[in-house]
Amino acid sequence: MTTPIGWPSYDSDNPNPPQRSVSQEPRPHDSESLFQWALRALGRKAHSTRELEAKLLARTDDAPAVASVLGRLKARGYLDDRQCIETLAAARLRRGDSGRSRLQREMAARGLPRDLVNQVLDEMFPPEEELDHLRRSLERKLTTVPEPLDEKRLARLYNYLLGRGFPAEAVRREFRKRFHRPVEWGD
Repeated sequence: MTTPIGWPSYDSDNPNPPQRSVSQEPRPHDSESLFQWALRALGRKAHSTRELEAKLLARTDDAPAVASVLGRLKARGYLDDRQCIETLAAARLRRGDSGRSRLQREMAARGLPRDLVNQVLDEMFPPEEELDHLRRSLERKLTTVPEPLDEKRLARLYNYLLGRGFPAEAVRREFRKRFHRPVEWGD
């Protein structure tokens, strides 16, 4: 039997065929290969500076090379935290299923600066728009909740909306308006 080209060959009498070793150590990279890799990563999806830095440091131990690559990307306009926030917020706002606090949590998890996140969200996501998102999210969820809406189902719906990042007081007001009963659940 012949081994196809590129496949490892080994002795069939040997019960332990050779294994490929997988190194846990970061591979050495030069600055240009890191830059090209970073460009490809940014082409696939938006990254915050902190996210991209962590990914580059996972590829190499050369912190000065990583800093150099990040500087080059910023200088050329490929890496911009404000643009990243705007891109992420626009995508979530199109879906219309998240409140402001959820957007803030998601962006904080990506390492984006809180002040910049708040500034961009103030511009892109005014409070009256958040109420529209709350109403749409409630409407969509109500299509999946079986009737009758007893206290247990209403409590689940309330918690669902809180989990989506909508303010508790806004959810309570909407429940009072829509279901004509006071909401007695806490946060």
